[in-house]
Amino acid sequence: MKKIIVVSVLLSLLGSTLLMGCGGSKDKNSDETVNEKTLTKMNVGYLASPEHLLYFVAKEKGFFEEQGIDAELFQFTNSAEGLNATIAGKLDVGSFGVSAPLAFIAKGADVVVIGGQNSGACALACAPERYEELKDINNYKGKKIASVRLSTADVIFRGALLDAGIDWRKRDAEMIEMESPASTMEALRKGIVDAALIWTPYVAMAEDQGVKIAMYITDLFENNVCCRQAIMGSNLKENPELWENFMAALIDAYAFYQTNHEETIDITAKYVRVDKKYLEKETYAENATMICSPDPLRKSTIKYWNIMKETGYITSDINMDDHINVTLYKSALDKLIKKNPKNENYNKLSEQFVINNS
Repeated sequence: MKKIIVVSVLLSLLGSTLLMGCGGSKDKNSDETVNEKTLTKMNVGYLASPEHLLYFVAKEKGFFEEQGIDAELFQFTNSAEGLNATIAGKLDVGSFGVSAPLAFIAKGADVVVIGGQNSGACALACAPERYEELKDINNYKGKKIASVRLSTADVIFRGALLDAGIDWRKRDAEMIEMESPASTMEALRKGIVDAALIWTPYVAMAEDQGVKIAMYITDLFENNVCCRQAIMGSNLKENPELWENFMAALIDAYAFYQTNHEETIDITAKYVRVDKKYLEKETYAENATMICSPDPLRKSTIKYWNIMKETGYITSDINMDDHINVTLYKSALDKLIKKNPKNENYNKLSEQFVINNS
């Protein structure tokens, strides 16, 4: 959901490849028998956002190691940089929004979505006195909206405007493109725009900054898709079992985050330098729309792909279904349920899988 650089930078970061390796050995100088699990090295890219907490929890709670993975996390400042690193072989996997991987796929990149990271977490903010007017998408004709081009919120809102008969391409409304949600929020506070598209953690900060949430992106796209687990198709073919184990680690991270609120916030705070009260609000508040889940959300991903085509962001005849693999996630989930059939979080994910992917 972060700032997306134009797809022309597709291979701009090509460079030396970080090779996957193995770690773990037996201490030959020890008289004791040491049972060590050989771990497969994996480079995982992330953005410093609470939306990526599944990575943080899986790393800090040892779920990656339990699945035979030595995961090293690498922070990126935006999605295009992360996708370029994945394509160049510097990363094995990353969850860099949804627009970025889909835009790369539209250009012919061998990118495959194998799971999810989060959904929700985006909103449209306005001045408190404008709330009654701007809570309705039909009232945005003639309005100025600050947005970050190709962010999840940007794509969904543009699609919603078209559905409401408001075509920004014909100047029915003006989309003012900015570099970050911090910039869109500032433009709103200064009165430069009528509304601003923002995402976590700025959604939680909105009231403290004197603005009001006019609508959530989930009001426009229920169960919307956001950051996806994106890998290269060649890597998937080379070692599908590794990726099944990777998804199992994220499923366990999901189960932990669902039941261990305080520790999850503490872990997230190590990676996201935001006041914990905002992390708590975005993650666990009753009205929070951010949902972190490893579910691939196949249906929502295809819907988002079609919105990108409708808004002119991509032109492609590619069948998006060919770039979504739900089998790995389902297989990992089934194995975990077989080991622990009474786990409520596993069973909830299993029920949601049928709704979201079949």
